[in-house]
Amino acid sequence: MINLNKYTQHFVKLELMKVGIEVFQNESGREGLDFIIKTGKGNFHELYLQSLNFEKEGSIRISKEDLKEPKDNLWIAFVLVMKNMDCSLYLIPSTVLLKPEKHSFLGKNQGEKPHWEIKVFIEAIPELSKFAIANIASQL
Repeated sequence: MINLNKYTQHFVKLELMKVGIEVFQNESGREGLDFIIKTGKGNFHELYLQSLNFEKEGSIRISKEDLKEPKDNLWIAFVLVMKNMDCSLYLIPSTVLLKPEKHSFLGKNQGEKPHWEIKVFIEAIPELSKFAIANIASQL
């Protein structure tokens, strides 16, 4: 059986191709960077892939060491997997992580291993939906 990470990689590629975005595997060697994408407008963006199996977990943590500094062309490709439902792809601009208090689905920790957190709960779904691929693709 294919593991969740491999499945979500394929899922992200297909969803991006559906909206006319070219997808390239990261070959730069940079940790925390999974894909480079090229939009129809000729813009290049970097994607950091994260997935969450909602049946098993309610949040994911993104290490600040892995992600590096948020920037305009760096996006979190967040795949939400739920039993008996289609997967959902959200493209979250990394810059929103700089002000987590503005988004109910984001958290921040400055502890021993600094990280950001994406939390999934029913009340946060409408806000998270703003970043669904269908709503964000035209902004790329």
